Amino acid sequence: MLLIPAPFGLAAQSSHPSEPHNQQQQQHQNQEQNQQLPQQNAQQLSQNLGSEKVQYICPMHSHIVKDHPGKCPICGMDLVAKTVQGSRDLLPSPQIEISGAIQQNLALTTAQVNRSVLWRYIETFGSIVYDEQGQRHLHPRASGWIENLAVNTLAQPVKKGQLLYEIYSPDLLLAQDEYLSLYRDKNISDALKQRGRTRLTLLGMDDDLIDRIERGNQPLYRVPYYAPTNGIVANLDIRQGMYVNPENEIMMLADPTALWVIADVFEHQIDWVKTGKWVEFDLPALGIFAAEGEIEYIYPELDANTRTLKVRLSLKNPDGVFKPNMIANVRIYGGATEPVLNIPQQALIQTEKQNRVVVQKDDSTFAIASVTVGMITQGRAEIIAGLEEGDKVVTSGQFLIDSEANIQSSMLRLNDHHDDSAPSVNASGDSHQHH
Repeated sequence: MLLIPAPFGLAAQSSHPSEPHNQQQQQHQNQEQNQQLPQQNAQQLSQNLGSEKVQYICPMHSHIVKDHPGKCPICGMDLVAKTVQGSRDLLPSPQIEISGAIQQNLALTTAQVNRSVLWRYIETFGSIVYDEQGQRHLHPRASGWIENLAVNTLAQPVKKGQLLYEIYSPDLLLAQDEYLSLYRDKNISDALKQRGRTRLTLLGMDDDLIDRIERGNQPLYRVPYYAPTNGIVANLDIRQGMYVNPENEIMMLADPTALWVIADVFEHQIDWVKTGKWVEFDLPALGIFAAEGEIEYIYPELDANTRTLKVRLSLKNPDGVFKPNMIANVRIYGGATEPVLNIPQQALIQTEKQNRVVVQKDDSTFAIASVTVGMITQGRAEIIAGLEEGDKVVTSGQFLIDSEANIQSSMLRLNDHHDDSAPSVNASGDSHQHH
């Protein structure tokens, strides 16, 4: 009940003839003052809450929020305007009081925010593949039929100079006949004979085979081809009797003593890797752990599907212990940072739009703090803003406290909404009616 004092110099009861008029005027002034009080309170509340602002939200996808009209990039619907109070969504987070007994029941644990050096550490997976520099793709130089496929099994080992296949090709036969006619003619210049010999070389015949043709003075109907290097048959696309063209790959030879380890690095870790950085990898299947290497090459583009960058390290395999397509556990050490504020990663409460932690203010008081997170490595998270050195953050049980804080914040917003929508009340407690 609001008490309105009588005006100075006016008696409570008067026998003056103008008393009814003065009482009516005083009552009118009191009503005007009572009408102004709710308006002043509303203005003060509006100033405390901040100015209104308009946001545009998709009716179907509520996470699409913009500050200008437009269409939803997902469904194409027009964005709907919504008026919100500037600070109503930024109400301070309530502090939660938790007794020591309840803390013990919840098994709450805390850790101190400290400043220390963090290591750029990447733990990922890698696969073993053949060194592409040691691969040899074998194609026929002329069209023909495979008459004798000497190497006919995938993964079969071959030695340099070993017979791979024999081919019958009319083009090869014609080229041999033309060369032999030049070779037999004594009046033909050596330069012209050399051109004929070079033609056979370009068709895939080596010098020993051409010398054999010269000695026999007869063309070879089935031309043999031999392994140019040691290796294994990593790909075999033909069979005995097949007709082949120059665009057909007959087989691919790979060197099993030289392998690569291809590891994937996530997009946000790209600037942590440099050529020459130290790498460790494990092959648990072989009982090999902490084998050392270094980054040999960083690929220039990201994988479109996995959004990862591939890095490569060389792996010598003289005994053939490592096998292609094996999976390795890879650890890349990218170097140290300057001392930075950091907390245990388990203390972070990570959401789509915000990262926050639960801070212990004193023995029984807790509050929610929004933080800006830098890099996360080896179970530690760099804190760019939101905490100070020496603060204590909850590392176990923080989700329960965060849920309680969210409930209390929702109740504060609900009460604030009810206060805004309540009718104005005059001094006597009755709703003011305009007649």
